[in-house]
Amino acid sequence: MATVRKRKQAPLSQVAGNDEEPPLTPAQRRALARHVKDMEDRTRYLLVSATLPGISLYYMVQDDSWSFDDPTTATLFKRRASAKAIQALLRPGVFVVPCQVDDRGRLVLSSIDGRKVGKVRLAVQPSWKKKRAARR
Repeated sequence: MATVRKRKQAPLSQVAGNDEEPPLTPAQRRALARHVKDMEDRTRYLLVSATLPGISLYYMVQDDSWSFDDPTTATLFKRRASAKAIQALLRPGVFVVPCQVDDRGRLVLSSIDGRKVGKVRLAVQPSWKKKRAARR
């Protein structure tokens, strides 16, 4: 039986003519521009149900549940259309609220602090924390 020898292939960096990246197609340029725009836009969307003054419920998609007065645990939607699609599946009285995130993708509470949904002001801190702070 004869042994078969395999040739060693030169790495791509040593192959002649591969010094440059191929030019981007127009579709790739549009996709890249869209991605950069998404990265720079810090606007996100929350689903909120605010039926009583001082009480806000924030929706969490992963658990299909509501967070009581704590928007930091709610699902942040990158696109308004996605938030609207989920809103359509939920009960009436749920609103899409725009908010801002910081460089790490965490909710900036001051972006929704003082915001009203209908006639009700959104609660951005759990009520038990408010009571504890008032006692001090």
